[in-house]
Amino acid sequence: MKKTITSFLTLLVISLTAGAGIPNGYYNNAVGKSDEALMTALEGIVYNHTELSYSYLWIAFDSTDVGDDGYYIDMYSNCKYNNQSAHPSGASAVGQGLNREHSFPKSWYDSETPTYTDLHMLLPVDAYVNQRRSNHPYGVCAAGQTFTNGDLTMLGKLGESTYNGYTGTVYEPDDEYKGDLARIYFYIVTCYKSNVSHWPGSDQLDYAANGYKAFSNWSIQMLMEWHRADPVSPKEISRNEAVYKEQGNRNPFVDCPELAEYIWGTQQHTSWTGEGSHVDPITKLVPVMQPADMAAVTGSSFRADWTSGGDVSSYTLKVNQVTGGDEGPALLMSENFTKIVVNADGWDDISGQLDNFTDNPGWTGYKVYKAPGNAVKLGTSNAVGYLVSPELTLASTVTVKFNAQSWISSNGTSDGSSIIVSCGDVSKTVALSATPEEYIVVLNGCTEDHIKLSTTAMKKRLYVYNVDIYNGDLNAKQGAPRRVVVEDGDSTMRIVSGITDTCYIVRNLATGTFKYLVKAVYTDGTESDWSNVEQVTLTAMGDVNNDGLVNVTDVTLLIGYVLNDEGGIVIENADLSNDGDINITDVTLLISKVLNDSE
Repeated sequence: MKKTITSFLTLLVISLTAGAGIPNGYYNNAVGKSDEALMTALEGIVYNHTELSYSYLWIAFDSTDVGDDGYYIDMYSNCKYNNQSAHPSGASAVGQGLNREHSFPKSWYDSETPTYTDLHMLLPVDAYVNQRRSNHPYGVCAAGQTFTNGDLTMLGKLGESTYNGYTGTVYEPDDEYKGDLARIYFYIVTCYKSNVSHWPGSDQLDYAANGYKAFSNWSIQMLMEWHRADPVSPKEISRNEAVYKEQGNRNPFVDCPELAEYIWGTQQHTSWTGEGSHVDPITKLVPVMQPADMAAVTGSSFRADWTSGGDVSSYTLKVNQVTGGDEGPALLMSENFTKIVVNADGWDDISGQLDNFTDNPGWTGYKVYKAPGNAVKLGTSNAVGYLVSPELTLASTVTVKFNAQSWISSNGTSDGSSIIVSCGDVSKTVALSATPEEYIVVLNGCTEDHIKLSTTAMKKRLYVYNVDIYNGDLNAKQGAPRRVVVEDGDSTMRIVSGITDTCYIVRNLATGTFKYLVKAVYTDGTESDWSNVEQVTLTAMGDVNNDGLVNVTDVTLLIGYVLNDEGGIVIENADLSNDGDINITDVTLLISKVLNDSE
């Protein structure tokens, strides 16, 4: 690449000494994520920024686009422009003035703000070339036309596409800027990821087919080729720094070029490590559960306390009632579809003869097909598919552990499927990856004797590789960090996610003994091991007159008993310290309990 700017020495010094200027920790929330989750995390990092006015762009260009020779770096022409140059609304030849070029044309997003004035993609360019480019996609046109005016010339070509997959009119940039413009495009669909689906779009985009990847198939291939062939230059690094100072956000694909591979390229389905992105090391500790404070225990609630897990986004608390031998979840059925051995998806619906293909008799279904890898495919392009387990003796709480993935077409396009796991009226919907992964779903409140696995709609096909069904909870792994407290369970068990403090009061539990433990969800999305297990017994402790309430009356009675050995109390409810003796310590604990319960 020639990089025709007069001198990059100053810019190179900046890039080497400032480490591209990435603030420490700027990309922390994207570490450990892959594919769409990675792109969503990047959107969360860069979307919030200062919206510039359209008129201010002329001022901003002086800090973002001036080369060492004092003139703007025009990626569309070899013209020499500066802040004194004309801004014509129309031009008849190269060299007649500047335009503010929306490198990602405004008609593609209906001039939506703040995209309209996003400096990362607004460029100072020759007016005539800008008008010739119009809103045509970037592309390759081997026989394209270049416009000139004496020594002044357009950089790049305009003509019919000669790139495989597209035949319309395209503007092919000069080779030295193809990577720059590809990374601008990567930034735009990432920063405005949540908006792309309702944009008018263009032939460069195909959200309907490729979802969050946004671009059409030919564009993905071409832009990645440009990105790889024209690496990030000092000019781009300098511009990224200047835009950051103007509007407060950065282009991740300039800071960390490898990110494009994780979303559109060779590293898809791989978690980004953040290496080289100035990610702050985070502290990861396994929380330690503390013994229950008996003053905070009632007949139906208790407070769990634990030590800090370090740099934590949230905590997940698990509470289970101890019953019988407390043997944990019991495996009821394991289905691995070992009788299905094929090299390609089947065409015949095997729903009516599933006993010929399943390890366990009694499966039923609809729109079920044989699939490679000892699997079944559910659903078609015009029908929902489902699979129903044999009749089982199911408890109220059931765990379904299964391995599944979204269906992938021959050209690599995913259906972007989710699976519904249900037991009667109780169900959970889980988004599936485009590669096989294990999922664990806990259903609370089952009233039927079957588990159903279903697609969500037509054209949402999926593969299921194995299914294990348990009575009880199997300590399901939680998903991404949750900052909203969510309780799931009943009076005998509880999973509480999204806790942001190191304590939590669990209420509305049945009387009895409970085991409880906690794990940390760190700021990078990973999780700690479960903590040690503590145990607490919920009784009517403190209800010394056995009237169903713990209040001042109980305090008065207990004081009378301790001072004067007066009767009228239930001894087993009065020994709050659990030391076998009724004394002033129990009075102190009961007073604290009454005060805490009244808060």
